[in-house]
Amino acid sequence: MDSVNPQAPSMPLSTGLGLKLYRYKSLIRRHWWVLALTIGLGLAYEGFVLFKKPQLFESSSQLLVREELISGATREGAFQDSYGNLFQTSVEQLKSVVVLDKARGRLALDAPGLEGGRVDIAPSTIPRTNVFVVRGTGSNGEYTQRFVDAVVAEFLASRQGIRDTQLVEVKTALTDRASQLRKELDQQQAKFQNFIQENNMAFWAEQGKSAAVFLSGLKNQEAQLRNELQRLQILSPDELLTTPIAQVPAAKSSPSPGGAGASPSNVPFNNELYAQYIRTNQELTQKLSEVEQWKTVWKPKHPKMQALQGQVENLQRLLTVIKEQNATAAKGRVAAINAELKSLESSIAGWEKKVLEASRKDAEYQQLQTDRDNLQKELERTLGNTQGLDPVKSATPDLFVITQKATPPVPVPAGTVKHLLIGVIGGFVVGMIVLLVLDRADDRLSSSTEMLDHFSEPILGQIPNVADSRKESGLPLLQPEDERYTYAEAFRSLRSSLIFMPNQAELKTILITSAIPNEGKSTIASNLAVTMAASGARVLLVDADLRRGDIAQLFDIDGRLGLSDILRGEVHWKETTQTTKYPTLTIIPRGPVTNQSGELLLKPQLMTLLEEFKDTFDLTIFNTAPILAADDTPTLAPNFDGALMVIRAQFTSARLSKNALNMLYQRQVNVLGLILNCIDTEMPDYYYYQYPKYYAAQ
Repeated sequence: MDSVNPQAPSMPLSTGLGLKLYRYKSLIRRHWWVLALTIGLGLAYEGFVLFKKPQLFESSSQLLVREELISGATREGAFQDSYGNLFQTSVEQLKSVVVLDKARGRLALDAPGLEGGRVDIAPSTIPRTNVFVVRGTGSNGEYTQRFVDAVVAEFLASRQGIRDTQLVEVKTALTDRASQLRKELDQQQAKFQNFIQENNMAFWAEQGKSAAVFLSGLKNQEAQLRNELQRLQILSPDELLTTPIAQVPAAKSSPSPGGAGASPSNVPFNNELYAQYIRTNQELTQKLSEVEQWKTVWKPKHPKMQALQGQVENLQRLLTVIKEQNATAAKGRVAAINAELKSLESSIAGWEKKVLEASRKDAEYQQLQTDRDNLQKELERTLGNTQGLDPVKSATPDLFVITQKATPPVPVPAGTVKHLLIGVIGGFVVGMIVLLVLDRADDRLSSSTEMLDHFSEPILGQIPNVADSRKESGLPLLQPEDERYTYAEAFRSLRSSLIFMPNQAELKTILITSAIPNEGKSTIASNLAVTMAASGARVLLVDADLRRGDIAQLFDIDGRLGLSDILRGEVHWKETTQTTKYPTLTIIPRGPVTNQSGELLLKPQLMTLLEEFKDTFDLTIFNTAPILAADDTPTLAPNFDGALMVIRAQFTSARLSKNALNMLYQRQVNVLGLILNCIDTEMPDYYYYQYPKYYAAQ
């Protein structure tokens, strides 16, 4: 199937990075000529640029910045900030189109016959100094020198023009402002005089003071009355007789601003009742004392005792009457206070209006006077600034002083090393981009990790690349004491994967194929058969690639009779078998080459042949043609218990392998898994391949 493996484990960052680096290293090793070509083209281009580049000359002029004229330069840090802003502004002015055009015009008038083409101006500063350097670079030395001087002159003239224009604009603005201020001052003075004529300010000032004093007295009287009212409402009749209360005199009907009445004093609420209450209370106390004294002498029915008791009762009744009279008087006082408070509220409201009116008049007077004085001060300040502009214009020198005119032109180095470095680096970058594009378009698989990202089928075997041991006759097959330890262990691992595969019933016939030719399926089929036979199983290896099968050459046996003869019915299959040095391994070669392999593999006797193979051998392995090269394998594969597909690392396209698998699945083939052939054991995925050699017999 062509879907990716949903159960593929996530790749660690270090492993993924290692695989990427290895892939790019292999890419560079295979396509090194791309880098060589792009670097060569880069060097050739830069050489051409260097050859065509005209000889340039450089001339420079120096300007000194007067740091004492930079505003705000009272501290070193402030000067550095101001100087930085000045430098940026001056650079923009020097490089402006206006200054450069005026410099060209000046030079055209001074030297009409001198031509020099374009001159590049590059302003800069000398570190830790106030020296401003103006460099010019052009193809004509004399023109460049004179152009630099012209640029500096136009720069200074431009600054002077800007300063003069600013002074004129400021003077005009100040003059206009002074004229406007005079008009406003005249209007304000007239308004102030009209106000004084319409309002007697001496009267309003005296009225405001007296009204404020009298209003304060009324509010004090109101506060005292409210305090007395509160006490009368809170105290009981007994407390009213004994507690002093601040008595407030009644307000006069026509109060004068000169005073607010006599000050109150703390006295009892009702003096007469208070005196009577004290006398009666004293008499009651005396009589009660006599009663207690004569109680031991006289009996209660004694006339004198009864007379004393009567006097006590009379005094108690008198106290009750006094309290009632006091309560009645308190109620009357409360009513009187409420009436006085209403009268005071009316008087206070009237006097408050008088105070507010006087305050408003005074505030308006003060505001008019302040506005007039402020306008007068601003007018005087504006006139002073206007008069001070002329001395400033004549006394202020320019911020820049020319300390060195344009130096004689000197040749500018061509920058050969720089161009060569640009050519090498640029060519290398372009080459890497081309290689990355090739890598993105290359879907050939290199490791099991990449296979898990593309296929859902299990990887049953990973065969290392032993191409260094190839001979003219081809890759040697496994030997009993083969020194290719990792190679031999890889096939043993493949054998174990087949023997212990889960969910597999009887597995007696296996088909081994690949997507395209040259993926090593014949070698893998042969070595798998050798490995199975080494374990004691009776194995039959059949070369079913009737077009280009090479099993006979690998085992160095006679291949004149084979499977094609059997399918034609010319011989019995037992007559074509070949023995090997492994007692349990039997081989049926390809036989004569034929272009009708598809028709032969469709014959009914093939099914009978497979059944006989199952009865005779423990395992039958068919080596078949590539799936995408011929239709032989898809025709033959449905008759087998399972199929293995070989994928060669760094050779087979993942897209082609998926197409081949889809063809097998369309024919309902049982794909057991994949075999990754010719892997590079130097990759980060295969660091463990060093261990089989470590455990090999010495």
